[in-house]
Parts: sequence; structure tokens; C-alpha cells
Amino acid sequence: MRCAIFAFGLSALAACSPQASESTRKTRVEERVDAPYVAIEGTRVELAPPRGFTTSAQVQGLAHADGTAKLGVFELPMSFEDALPKDWGASGMTLLREERVTIAGGDGRLYSYERADSRATKRGWMAVGGDASEALLLVAECDSARADELEEELRACLLGARWLRAENEAPSFDLDPAEGLVLASDEGRSRVYVAAEVASPMPLGSPFLLVSASSSPVASSKLEDAAKERLLGALETVGAQVANYEHSAQLALGEVRGWELVARVHDARLEGDWLAYALLVPHARGSVCVLAHAGPAHFERMRSRFEQTAHSLRLR
Repeated sequence: MRCAIFAFGLSALAACSPQASESTRKTRVEERVDAPYVAIEGTRVELAPPRGFTTSAQVQGLAHADGTAKLGVFELPMSFEDALPKDWGASGMTLLREERVTIAGGDGRLYSYERADSRATKRGWMAVGGDASEALLLVAECDSARADELEEELRACLLGARWLRAENEAPSFDLDPAEGLVLASDEGRSRVYVAAEVASPMPLGSPFLLVSASSSPVASSKLEDAAKERLLGALETVGAQVANYEHSAQLALGEVRGWELVARVHDARLEGDWLAYALLVPHARGSVCVLAHAGPAHFERMRSRFEQTAHSLRLR
């Protein structure tokens, strides 16, 4: 079900750099893994920054001092299989290489890609790891002119990522779906709701709402940034972009407070902007996140249903 919902695809950029030998690559990876690790704020991830990279206020991850490269870290409330990109061309990106690798101690994939934006061609590397309950997405990009110089160290940084997943249980939750939303999947820590009138398999742009609990910590002082990172992380997997935020505000849910976002999102696969909704609520054992989507044909009528459902959220 989630695979149909997040019918996603990343794509890729610039000229493919020459392949290093496996022995050279392994040595450089080991060198970077031995480098000092830094914690990525708002996540359970630690990275060994490549030379010239530091933690950044502009991205949840790392950025190069000269602004030509960045590395984003996203913990996603979906399974590893659902987080794997599946339709690169639809997102205006080009897949250069796919590899089976180990990410944070588990099965993973590493993709090399290129994409062109309005200013330049970008070269990127995407690492995906996780399990049936949550996924880790690491995306590194640089100007294509620097790809040969940075590729090995960026790969080493991605492959050496540490994911310090807490052993404690994620918070439990209840909510009341608005009229017209029906439960399509319940996996305990996550539930998916879809519009009752939508056929199965779901066409692209069909309305859905995903609510999921995670043991990933969220700082109450940075709720807005954390909510945007969760939303942007989900959009990364489909190659979509936020056109503008129509609403961004703190929301009181009984004795707890969360952060609510409503955004118009541009997706090259659909005509017209579509609706993205997010609500992030911190908890002593982690957080609960609501993510919802509706295509252009359903935009206005679904917004109130998403808000009504999310506002009924109760944490236990």
C-alpha cells in the first residue's frame, strides 16, 4: 500500500566521474570512517564530515564551506522498500549507477545521479537504508565541476553513517479520521488513510494520509525546522519541491504542542500544484508525524479533512 502511495522516483545529475579501483575506494572509505564523527542535530545520525564540510544551519546535515556541495540527512516514516526510488525519469533526473551496499549496519542502496536546475548541473549520491518500520535517506550533491574531486569522500561519508536507533518504544497514538477517509493499512507504529472514493491501485495524485510514530528525538525549540525537514525528506523521494508554504504555525493538541505545515508542492508528473500537509508532535519517547498529500483535483476539499484528522491526534 505504501509503495503505491509513495510512487516515488529520484533522478540524477552531472557527468559521471571516472571509477576508482575497489582497493582505492575501500582505503578511502576506511580513512573517512576513522575520522571524527559529528551528530546531526534533530536526528539520530552521526557522520564523519569530508574535508571542508561542517554542520550547517541551512541544511539538516553538512555543507561545504564554499557553498558548492551539501549533504542532507532524513529519517522517514516509511519502510526501506517504499523509500527506494522507482521512477527516476519522471523527476527530471538521470540515474548513473546503482549499488547494493551496507548502510548503518543494514541492507542498503547507493545511487549516483545527475540533475539540472535553473543555474547549473548537479551531481548527486543517494544512500537509502532502514527496515520495515522506518528508512534513512542521505543525499549528497555538488556542482558537477567538483564531482571528480568530491565523489570518493562523499561516498565514504554516506557509507560510514551511524544511525543510533533507540531501543525504546516509539509513542503510541490514536486519532479520528474525518468523514471520507478510511483506514487502508495499520502496521502498529504507522497507519495509512485514503479517500473512500479512490480506486485501488491508487492513481497518481490520489489523496492519502500517513501517521507514524518514531523514536527519533525532536527538540521542542526547533519544531518548525524539524517539521519542514520531515516534509522535505518525503518530497525528496519523489523529486517534488515546495512551491510555497501557505501555513506554518504552532498547534496546541491538549497539553502538547506540535508544528503544522500546509504547502503547495510542484511535481513535474502532475499538472498544477498539489497539497502537502504535515504535523509533527514531540513526545518524551520520540515523535509522531502526520504527512498527507492530495493532487490538484482534490486540493481544496481534502485540506479540511486532513486538518480535522490531524487535529484529533492523541498521544499515549
